[in-house]
Amino acid sequence: MNDELAHETLIGVRELIDTWGDIYDRRWGNRATYQEQPGLDSQVRERIDEVRTRTKLAHDVVVAMGEKEIAARVVEHEEGQYGGHPFTQARVAIIEAIAILAQREELAEIVGPAGPRLAASELHPTIWGTAARLWDDGHLRAAVQTAATALEGLLQGIAGPGVSGEGLAGLFATSDPVKGSPRLRIRGVAPASKTWKSAHEGAGAMVRGAFMAVRNLVSHPGWPEPNSGEALEMLAVLSYVAHLVDRSDAVSVH
Repeated sequence: MNDELAHETLIGVRELIDTWGDIYDRRWGNRATYQEQPGLDSQVRERIDEVRTRTKLAHDVVVAMGEKEIAARVVEHEEGQYGGHPFTQARVAIIEAIAILAQREELAEIVGPAGPRLAASELHPTIWGTAARLWDDGHLRAAVQTAATALEGLLQGIAGPGVSGEGLAGLFATSDPVKGSPRLRIRGVAPASKTWKSAHEGAGAMVRGAFMAVRNLVSHPGWPEPNSGEALEMLAVLSYVAHLVDRSDAVSVH
């Protein structure tokens, strides 16, 4: 989300509401004034659709900010409900949203760049798809364990059910495949290059690490319960291995 553009948009909507609201107040707030300036009535009616449209945009911007409670107030209401024109409540809510954006900019200047953030939903679907429900229920250890089992199943679908855990690292072995022992070959890496050897040896080490340093440890009764950050890091390891599988072709001997 572009906070700067959102800030400018909300300010523009607030100014539009203020301009229209001034006409509304002069039209409805003082009957004597209205009698002297009957054209105000048509101005109120002509511009209300523009105010409605821009207020809807402001509502969507505030939703995108993640401020759903504030966004719920950025709507048109019945005349007189909040002691003013139909967008009185929306105007106040927009001012709150503007303040939040301004504070975000100030905080960014104080603390500096926040850096990249890992979203669980961006993990490999095999990993997150099996862990999501347990994660949402607060069962972080079980979420990691279940995801590791899913990764094992993904690899066994290539190696066969007779190989399990860290033994599945053999899929990335640099030796040629033999009957009953297929290999995974990472696409886009020249077979004759040093990179090819290091890539496949590294992928094998990642598989071993996924089971020995993630699955086995988190399943050990004495291993402490992971917090959300630690559990997400473990899922990220499993996810990377799953992505390596996606980037590879299976080679076998029949």
